[in-house]
Amino acid sequence: MAPSNAATIEAEADRLTLINVYEVEPEKQVDLSRLLSKVTEDTIRHQPGFVSVCIHTSLDGSKVVNYAQWESKKHFQDFMAQPAVQEELKRFAALAKSVTPSLCMVDAVHVARA
Repeated sequence: MAPSNAATIEAEADRLTLINVYEVEPEKQVDLSRLLSKVTEDTIRHQPGFVSVCIHTSLDGSKVVNYAQWESKKHFQDFMAQPAVQEELKRFAALAKSVTPSLCMVDAVHVARA
């Protein structure tokens, strides 16, 4: 059983998932990952409807993937409508060559059996 403070991915949960793929120069990967973590810790995790964020870095240094869960699309839209959020997004994008966001629902989860 996962600790209560761990992010969980469940097909049954009625949540919105944002998967943001940032393509970066390898020398900027750590900077973007750290900035995403800092902003999430300082502000994003305190927003209404926030569930979790997981930040992944590719082994080749070319990508940072932000997997975020929100209680609903409305919570996410309210968050995105804030002017301060738009400023933070510009800071993230400045470290990336490109950003590809996708709003998703979890359809299925498969795990190894013990």
